[in-house]
Amino acid sequence: MKTYAIVGNQFEGLYTKPWSEVQRYTHTKPAPKYKGFATRAEAQAWFDDQTGASGNTARQYVTAYDGQFNAEPSRYYIFTDGGSRNTGNVAGGHVRPTDKAAWAIAIYRGDDMQTPVFTDSGAFFGRTNNEMEILGLINALLQMAKVSEPVTIVSDSKYVLDTVTDWMYNWQSNGWRKASGEIANLTAWQQVYELVQQVQDRLAFIWVKGHATSAGNIRVDQLLNDAMDQLKK
Repeated sequence: MKTYAIVGNQFEGLYTKPWSEVQRYTHTKPAPKYKGFATRAEAQAWFDDQTGASGNTARQYVTAYDGQFNAEPSRYYIFTDGGSRNTGNVAGGHVRPTDKAAWAIAIYRGDDMQTPVFTDSGAFFGRTNNEMEILGLINALLQMAKVSEPVTIVSDSKYVLDTVTDWMYNWQSNGWRKASGEIANLTAWQQVYELVQQVQDRLAFIWVKGHATSAGNIRVDQLLNDAMDQLKK
């Protein structure tokens, strides 16, 4: 029987029950990460990577649903965000060339989580939300490379965090291919992979709920909206 691993909610753990029973453990908020494996050993190895038991904090992320976490004074915390204004689009429609999009980052020292030591943003026409989320991550990693201290990247994007801690390693090991088809934003994810390799021994991640109680997340959301407001043809 397959072994299922769940990470990131109150049902975190390994299960050898049928999927019909395990599936209900995954229907929670925040949504957990979960995966099925042929053997318990494979499931345990993945679980250890995701929870940090293996010691590799770059391969997992902590969930801070209420935006609260204990900041380490000697660590930098880089909040990232990306967004787009798909004005006039219908559900499932494509981004229009005139739609505005932007990314933003805000860097804090752990001993002062109220005042960022650095902020940056960029805005574009005709780009997707996910592209901007990845650009926020890339710019955070580029800034991280400039310091020697440990860094935690804080994001509200499950797409970004699931990919940077898990999916991109599978894609890379499979020659940057996946069974279900084309990898969206492939070139950007290849750049992320290379950047992470340089800093992974001092890198960690946190997920927070977007536009809620996290001051850093609210700050980057404002920064990217300001960048879009200032974007002119």
